[in-house]
Amino acid sequence: MLTNNLSGVDEAGRGCVLGPMVLAICTISKEKEDFFKKIGVTDSKLVNKPKREKLFEIIKKEAIEYKIIAIPAEELNVLMNNFSLNEIEAQKTAELILSLKKETLKVVLDCPDTTVSKYKTRIVNNISLLEKNNLNKFTNKKIEIISEHKADLNYLCAGCASILAKVTRDRLLSELLGGSDLSGYSSDPKTITYLKNYILENKKVPSFTRTKWKTVDNIFKELNQKKIGWFNEQER
Repeated sequence: MLTNNLSGVDEAGRGCVLGPMVLAICTISKEKEDFFKKIGVTDSKLVNKPKREKLFEIIKKEAIEYKIIAIPAEELNVLMNNFSLNEIEAQKTAELILSLKKETLKVVLDCPDTTVSKYKTRIVNNISLLEKNNLNKFTNKKIEIISEHKADLNYLCAGCASILAKVTRDRLLSELLGGSDLSGYSSDPKTITYLKNYILENKKVPSFTRTKWKTVDNIFKELNQKKIGWFNEQER
């Protein structure tokens, strides 16, 4: 009997300078799409924090299966010596797809690549590589892989994955920050202020900083040019 299950994959924290990138896969039945739509599942960026927290618990309870993985900043810093961020995301997404225990009709990917077909190819190649290395076996041989921009907005299964990833990522970052509520993004003035103050006080960046981001170099250059704190001490 052909399954009606649908799986979605999405990430959170991809562009952050602080904290992990989190990816989630979530499988729901097609019959339950109306249920998830009615409770407000969509792209997590369009849902406020209190509602995301509530949806997070409902999705975990009502989904057929789900899996969430976090890639720490420390791991990203190493991987980015050899791979682009898109390729790293594709590698981890392939692992998530291979982790599925239930049959699914299709997997919908929220595509980070400019070209959706290119990202799909990345996924297929990584699945083949993992199988070749006997790390896992792809049991869903007839699965359809769909790569689209804004999939988390257009597919409820991807919307569910978006919320799972976002809530998990926010919680992990909060733990790393000792309870502080920062976005971790370079565009966030509070995040930049936190980084500057941390550097001045500790003469290094936090261990959970994405050091491959230009943000870090720019902060060091700015502090050095302004002769602030221990930067000034170095020239005495």
